[in-house]
Amino acid sequence: MPFAISRIVVCDTSKKVIALDWSYSNADGKVGNQWKLQQPYGDTPLASCTDSVLLGWLQEQLPNTPEDFDRQIADNKARAELQETLRDYTPHPSGPPTPVVMPAPVPPVNADVKTKKK
Repeated sequence: MPFAISRIVVCDTSKKVIALDWSYSNADGKVGNQWKLQQPYGDTPLASCTDSVLLGWLQEQLPNTPEDFDRQIADNKARAELQETLRDYTPHPSGPPTPVVMPAPVPPVNADVKTKKK
């Protein structure tokens, strides 16, 4: 199922669900947010608020369609792929720019390591 509910927000006094933390996923990624349910919240007892009930409310109220989320995920993936191809260069007044070279990370020396005595 592409939609999922990870958390519900319930009013302690009325025991009504007022918001849903949701996500939508496909093979290329995932998007999500919190959706505050439109009032009235209805008379569904909290014990009857199953995943299928909550997902039904969410899909009825969200202004976006699964196709919108598929496009958003595709855009996010394309942006991430582009970001992976970007490299920093240093300009030089008398020549072409050169790539910025980052030093290789040096593993930390663990002074707490004790050797066995023979």
